[in-house]
Amino acid sequence: MSMTKSSIKSVLINPIVARDINESHRASTPLELFYDLIYVVAIASLAAEMHHAISNWHHVTHAVWMYFFLFFCIWWPWNTYTWFASGYDTNDAQFRAASFVQMIGAIIIAVGVKPAFLDDNFLTMMIGYVTMRIPYILMWFKVAYDDEKSRPVAMRYAIGVLIIQIAWSLSILYFNNWYLTIALVLFEMLIPYIAERSTDKGKNTKYHFDHIEERLGLMTIIVLGESILAAVYAFENVMEYFSVNSIMLAIGAILILFSMWWLYFDDANMGDKLANDKKIFIWSYGHYFIFGFATAVGALISVNVDVLANNAKIDQDLAVIGLAIAIIGYLISVWLCHDLLLEKKGIQRYELLILAIFVVGIAIFSNSVLLIGIAFVTLNIIRLIRQHIQVKRQQAV
Repeated sequence: MSMTKSSIKSVLINPIVARDINESHRASTPLELFYDLIYVVAIASLAAEMHHAISNWHHVTHAVWMYFFLFFCIWWPWNTYTWFASGYDTNDAQFRAASFVQMIGAIIIAVGVKPAFLDDNFLTMMIGYVTMRIPYILMWFKVAYDDEKSRPVAMRYAIGVLIIQIAWSLSILYFNNWYLTIALVLFEMLIPYIAERSTDKGKNTKYHFDHIEERLGLMTIIVLGESILAAVYAFENVMEYFSVNSIMLAIGAILILFSMWWLYFDDANMGDKLANDKKIFIWSYGHYFIFGFATAVGALISVNVDVLANNAKIDQDLAVIGLAIAIIGYLISVWLCHDLLLEKKGIQRYELLILAIFVVGIAIFSNSVLLIGIAFVTLNIIRLIRQHIQVKRQQAV
């Protein structure tokens, strides 16, 4: 098949214009997967700090607040990069170089997690954000230059991110207080909404929602993979401090994590069902809570292991309740992003909430991680049987 000169892309620099949203078999690129690995390090560092703070019962309220704030600081640049790449990835030298610089910024952010968590010192993270956002802003300006249809939206993104980064830098250097921090976080999350609110039909950014769904799913696997390390820690504890309780914790932990994966990926083609709908913002932002609580589950599993090994200052009742709270947060987040947005009917719409209630009861009255795992598996079996029956009925028609 012959190719015209205009259809041949440069390996160096191409115009950054919107990609075809109907592009078939759109998958995550090796660059995106490489980009994700940087965030594995940052998330692992944050989870470790959370684990140690709760296990040692050291300023727990502050630790929980810092965990969710710092998780936002880690998740947000990943989220913005993911959506930009879905709409404008040119796979040339300019895009790769811009991505590499953003990855350097993400590495600096990962380095800054510990001083921020322990000492409220955000200077290193601020340097990481500035490093990361310079190419991000420049890429939006280039979109505005290259793509006339996307120009208004791209300019709103570029100017909005530039203003908020200046505000963050001034806040950290001169006016650091939590009220201002909360206001800046809210403004951060409003930028995409404001940028995409175009009154000119067809001039908002076009995203490949199947690609976005895959990217969100891959990050879910990454954070669950971080939590699998906690399950490994639990089985190591079985080998070192062999007891019935350690065996029950290890089995319960693995049942919970496997079931968390199953519940999330039980719903397919979410992007197709939510595309061109205001619900897409809830779906995207709701994944912050899915990722955050999934990672917290792993940290709390590790805390429970510490309790059984007599290496913790927290008692077992509180450790199990803490794990239950993280699990409930995950269940409600998945319910919000899946069951509620998909408008499931009947009991199917409330299954995850019912499971959350069972988790509360088990944590309070039996204090058993294994029973929580069994409750997860029971719901998955019920769903699997129902799906099997539905397929059989469809085949019979």
